[in-house]
Amino acid sequence: MMSHRNVLATASAVMTIVPALGKKDVYLAYLPLAHILELAAETIISAVGASIGYGSPLTLTDTSNKIKRGTKGDASALRPTLMTAVPAILDRVRDGVRKNVDAKGGVAKKLFDIAYSRRLAAVNGSWFGAWGLEKLVWDMLVFQKVRAILGGRIRFILSGGAPLSGETQRFINICLGAPIGQGYGLTETCAGGTFSEYNDTSVGRVGAPLSCSFIKV
Repeated sequence: MMSHRNVLATASAVMTIVPALGKKDVYLAYLPLAHILELAAETIISAVGASIGYGSPLTLTDTSNKIKRGTKGDASALRPTLMTAVPAILDRVRDGVRKNVDAKGGVAKKLFDIAYSRRLAAVNGSWFGAWGLEKLVWDMLVFQKVRAILGGRIRFILSGGAPLSGETQRFINICLGAPIGQGYGLTETCAGGTFSEYNDTSVGRVGAPLSCSFIKV
């Protein structure tokens, strides 16, 4: 049986990892509250006094299935700074961006491919990738439009529920300019098992045990 103490332990531990959580943050909630990841996330948001906007997976973006053409989706209207996501949602965002870029073709597609490859080299640690001023140029020319899909203010995304592919993690991290934290947990552990560090850009890892958890191998 889960207790209030279990949920609060998870919330307290995660609050030590994501920096500067506070009243200025806006959280987009669209997963079922019966999902332990969503319950823990909303507990954290309530604890720090941030705002919560409620949406759904089918109305998330301007091109979602249940959004009338020409009107705004949940993310565009709310402009959140924080989100939780499951890999299926992030894969959908990645595929949507790719489809849009491929449809434009020509110069737009060429610019996107160059910008992405340059930033990918930098994220992978190459000194010859896009850093500093070049990074800002690509952000303004290319990635600013992509970030508008989720409102343009996302500063952190937590992915859980299933393994996130390295390709999708890199794509979202570069295009949205925000770190993606991966976590591992179960309903029985109140979502709190392990959690990657805020500034960890590696892929295929779920981080170290949270301070509220003991992991036995």
